[in-house]
Formats: sequence, structure tokens, C-alpha cells
Amino acid sequence: MRITLIPIGKVDPAEIKMLEDPLKTEFSSDVTIGKKIPLPAAARNAARNQYDAEVMLEFLSLSGDSAGYDRALGVTDVDLYLPGVNFVFGLAGRRNAVISFHRLRQSFYGLPEDAELFQRRAVVEAVHEMGHTLGLAHCGDPRCVMRFSNTIAETDLKGPAFCTTCRPRVRTGGATGR
Repeated sequence: MRITLIPIGKVDPAEIKMLEDPLKTEFSSDVTIGKKIPLPAAARNAARNQYDAEVMLEFLSLSGDSAGYDRALGVTDVDLYLPGVNFVFGLAGRRNAVISFHRLRQSFYGLPEDAELFQRRAVVEAVHEMGHTLGLAHCGDPRCVMRFSNTIAETDLKGPAFCTTCRPRVRTGGATGR
């Protein structure tokens, strides 16, 4: 499997690069960094000061920058939401996913930055959303990367790896359902 990481809007290239090796390891895949694409104006909700994750995912899918790859992960630094939901860390479709670094930073919570914690959170969310692109559903194991996270504390509790139930599904190309 070949994965491309696509920066959406202004994203620190070093922060995108930090996802490369963990994704290579977790998915036994080639991972490359694609060229940056702009933030889609249609995704911006000025009243919320957030971007609609579904519009971002569709924009990524239509950008053509994922052509030639099995999976694409869009990475942004803007705050994402879904209609009816306050925020999301990320969203996945069939081949593509998008994650936001925005709420993974300690500064969002009024705390001093912690580079190691930020990287761990980013890897957890990247692996989680890429797992969804393989058809994996949310997992009941509290340590599995596929466990649903509604808060940053829940993200911090789970690990960056698949549990023994989910791992074989990754190796075989995914499970059915979402």
C-alpha cells in the first residue's frame, strides 16, 4: 500500500514529516509527502471559526493530489467540525482521511507546549483515521488506536497501535463496515 500525506493550508513541514515513519511502521507501507493544497474556502464557517471536515475531505478527494496512491491523509492545522458536532480530530472516507493538529496541541488547552505529547497525539489520530480508510470500525479496547475519542483525554489514554483484534484486519486490507 502507498500512502501520501498532503498538507492542507499552512502546516509546519516538520510536523508532517513526523508522521512518516510511524505510518510506515504501522501499515507496512510506503509513505510520501505530497505538495501542499490550499484550505478550501467553502469549508470555512466564519461564525464558528472552524472548517467543515466533510468539505475538507471532499476537497482532498477532488484535488487530484492523491492520484497514484492507495490512501491519502490530509493534514491541517485548522479546527475541524461536523454539522451537529462541536469538533472532530479527524474524518475518514473510503480512501482518504483528514486530521487536524489544532486540538492536539497543549496550547489549545492553555498549557505549555509538549512536543513529545503532541507527536504522540498526532500519530494516534493519523493511524486511527487511516484505519478507518481500511474499513476498521471503532474498537471497544480502551488501549486500541481504533477506540473512539471524544476528548483529548480519551486520545491520550489509547495507544498508537492496533489491538490484537484490529491488527489482523489491517494486514488483510481491512474489515467490512465502518
